[in-house]
Amino acid sequence: MAMIVIDDLPALTANVLRRRARAAGLSVVAYIREELIQLARTRVPMDAVVEFLAAERPGHPIAEIDADAMALIHDYELSAEIWSVFTHRAGAAGMSLSGYVRHELIASARRTTIDDVVLEFLEVQEQNPGLLIDMDAVLTAARYARAE
Repeated sequence: MAMIVIDDLPALTANVLRRRARAAGLSVVAYIREELIQLARTRVPMDAVVEFLAAERPGHPIAEIDADAMALIHDYELSAEIWSVFTHRAGAAGMSLSGYVRHELIASARRTTIDDVVLEFLEVQEQNPGLLIDMDAVLTAARYARAE
C-alpha cells in the first residue's frame, strides 16, 4: 500500500480530504498526516475495547506491522505514540493497520462539519463563476439543519 493513495479512497472521501487540505493550506499528504495524528489523539469507542482486552486478555494480538504498515508509518512520519494507538485499535477490530487507517479516514470524511458544507459551496461557486450563492444563507441553513 505504501501511502494511502488519495485516488484509491472512495471519490467522496477523496474530495472531502482534498477540500479540507486546500482550506488548511496544506498538501494532501500533510493534511492526512495531521488528520491521522488528530484521530489517534481523540478517544473513540474502540479504546474501551482496547482497554478491556489489555485488562482481561493480556497478550491479545495487536495489528501486525507489515510492509504496508511500515510504509504508512514512514511516509506520513507518524510517531511511535501515534502508530501504537492505531495498532492496538486495529488489533482489537481484527483489521490490518493500513486497513484500519483507511477505514478511519473514510469515517472522518463522512462526518462533515459546517466548514465542509461551506467549502463545498465555495468550490461549486469557483467552478461556476456566474452562479450567485448567498453564503450567509448557506451557513444559516447548515446551522439550522444541525440544530446549532
